[in-house]
Amino acid sequence: MSDATPAWDNYWQGRGGDGAGALTGIEHDAELAAFWTNALQDADRSAPLLDLACGAGTVLRHASELGFADLTGADLSSAALAALTRALPGVKTVTCSAAATPFDDGAFATITSQFGFEYAGAEAAGAEIARLLQPGGQFIAVAHMAGGAIHTEVEGHHKACRTILESGYIDKSKFLFSEVFAGNIAAIAQAQTVMAEAREAVFGLTIPGRQSLASHLTKGAAQLWDNRDRYALADILGWFDGIEAQRAAFEQRMASMLDAALDETGVGSLQAVFKAAGLETTPEMRLQLGGEDAAWVLKAARPA
Repeated sequence: MSDATPAWDNYWQGRGGDGAGALTGIEHDAELAAFWTNALQDADRSAPLLDLACGAGTVLRHASELGFADLTGADLSSAALAALTRALPGVKTVTCSAAATPFDDGAFATITSQFGFEYAGAEAAGAEIARLLQPGGQFIAVAHMAGGAIHTEVEGHHKACRTILESGYIDKSKFLFSEVFAGNIAAIAQAQTVMAEAREAVFGLTIPGRQSLASHLTKGAAQLWDNRDRYALADILGWFDGIEAQRAAFEQRMASMLDAALDETGVGSLQAVFKAAGLETTPEMRLQLGGEDAAWVLKAARPA
């Protein structure tokens, strides 16, 4: 996940400001909230709890509301941890990978993760989780599922990012605006012809009434075109450069989600790591969100 850290930092700093609208509501999903309320109901609220790859602390906020007092969040993204401390000022935070933490052996009674630990490599993170669990401790996670509803959605977003790039829409738009500002009539006509195919490809990604990177791009480009006499060329080109940076970061995040998703073989390998470390595992379960299989529920415990 380390190569993707800047893209995730940008995400947590902007909180979905790329206009993509992808998965931004999942942190507040009522079904996930109900899952965590049930999953944590029997845990010792006075004992230390660690949330691995915690992001801005969705699980930690649930735990705090349930009365857990000793909370720690670990994540590679400093921007995510900054957002967490704003939301939960009393929480402890550590910047680290889920596969290599600075904590002592057996430091935690409860370890949680929501769409997080698997980014570090499920088996490597699993070995670290086993090291950190104290006797009687438990691990509970919601993890990305290969072929699940979220995985399918992410595949669509990743494909859309590639389509925008391969269409050349952004570069061709910049060329068209540059020629318009230069007053090059012949080049303008040629640029408009070249733009037609790219515009069709990107418009094909939009869905009426639904926010997406493609809709954000096309609406913004249209507004710039209609009001081009009000802008400096540098500002217009800068806007397109900003959109490309957002597109590239979004594509990187979607790719990291796809890479992190676990199939049944991956889940089995993780459970083997737990068992080798002396943990007891429970059969994996499929968590449904919106009536569709969307994620794995993974649990393990160290005997008291």
